[in-house]
Amino acid sequence: MRIVIAFLLLLLIFIFPQTVFADDLDYLEVFHHAEDADGDISLASYKIRTPTWLTTENRALVVFTEVFNNIDPDKMIFAPRDVVVLDVFFFSEYSHLVINLSAEIMMYGGTYFEYRLVEKLLANAAAMPDVAHFTVWVDGQPTYLPEGTRINAVNVV
Repeated sequence: MRIVIAFLLLLLIFIFPQTVFADDLDYLEVFHHAEDADGDISLASYKIRTPTWLTTENRALVVFTEVFNNIDPDKMIFAPRDVVVLDVFFFSEYSHLVINLSAEIMMYGGTYFEYRLVEKLLANAAAMPDVAHFTVWVDGQPTYLPEGTRINAVNVV
């Protein structure tokens, strides 16, 4: 009887943490810029549920759609309006994520804005499991952003 109780206790000890950890895998962080009370702007994040059984492409589609379609104006800092995620590709043999965005991504100006936009895109790509390299296309083409930045196979790990 003691052996059975000891076995059950060991089983509970090893199974319970794995179950909790598995639930955590269903969530990904979405990064956005936030302004604090002093007016300083920095990256902040919140978690959204993206089940692990989804492909990396589908999880990335959920995250980047959230990045551009979040209706909370405090989380839309440094994101041009009406950007649509047209396609998402994940090349698992290279751990390379490519997102194809609509031309509205180009509707802004200023180096500081572009720096913050790129920071947000890279942070969200880096938060994706299995992604080591990241590329942004605009209307199906690798493109320079208005201030000259090109995100092409950038290492995010």
